[in-house]
Amino acid sequence: MQKQVAVARVPLKNILYATDFSGHSNAALPYALCIARKYGSKILAVHVVSLSLFPSSSPTIALQAMASQAVREAKDSMAKLDAQLEAIPHKVLIRKGNISKELSRIVDEDRIDLIVLGTHGRAGVSKVLMGSVAEEIFRQAPCPVLTVGPNVHGEPGVAVEMRTILYPTDFSSESLTAAPYAISMAQEHQARLYLLHVTGSPVDKPTEDSLKERLLGLIPQEAKLWCEPKAYVDSGSASEKILGLGEELAVDLVLLGVKRTPRLAGASHHPVTATAYKVVTQAICPVLTVRA
Repeated sequence: MQKQVAVARVPLKNILYATDFSGHSNAALPYALCIARKYGSKILAVHVVSLSLFPSSSPTIALQAMASQAVREAKDSMAKLDAQLEAIPHKVLIRKGNISKELSRIVDEDRIDLIVLGTHGRAGVSKVLMGSVAEEIFRQAPCPVLTVGPNVHGEPGVAVEMRTILYPTDFSSESLTAAPYAISMAQEHQARLYLLHVTGSPVDKPTEDSLKERLLGLIPQEAKLWCEPKAYVDSGSASEKILGLGEELAVDLVLLGVKRTPRLAGASHHPVTATAYKVVTQAICPVLTVRA
């Protein structure tokens, strides 16, 4: 059953590209375009103007004037983005209101299959896109999220390729949720697929070989013909090993299956998401997180 699920092409019909028009948001656009072309997806580009960004002490009339100015500026930026998306089925939206609520509403209304966003700083996902909103997206989004972190190098206008993919797993049900996406991404991009399992302490050679066999067993036989899977087993800190191997192999994408955390739990301190949090904020390539 696991193999049958893993070999199926995952549906990515609708992609939400959330932007604040910053350089870091712009850096995420080529990845949204790359995936949209491979999967025949529609891109929904969204910018939300939030009144909470303006001084709360401002009179109502002043707030309205500032919001109107922000919308006018957003329209100019969105017109340029609209031109960049010309070759792809797309729609552009500017909304006003609570950023998190507006994005959540769009995810539901437009049946979004993937969210793509860029991060601003090394301090963490809380610095992504629009303050703590992006951290909530990272933790709570019901669909997969592709995060392009601050250490990802590339030009916004240059096409990207995903030739090598790293899929770490601890064999938990949460991490195995990402297996179908790892295989589907490898198939669509004709990419080499690397699999990694990190143990808490070093293991002997027979155990290591057994774990590698278990990793390769996640890949259907027919998929092995085109994704050329290779298994790695290491010991130590999971996040450090993922980041280290990703850099060593110069991978183009990391996929992580993670548990959806409670709204009141901080992503950087929750035991289930701590590894994903560190990988997302420090990886040299985009990270696709898939919720269980």
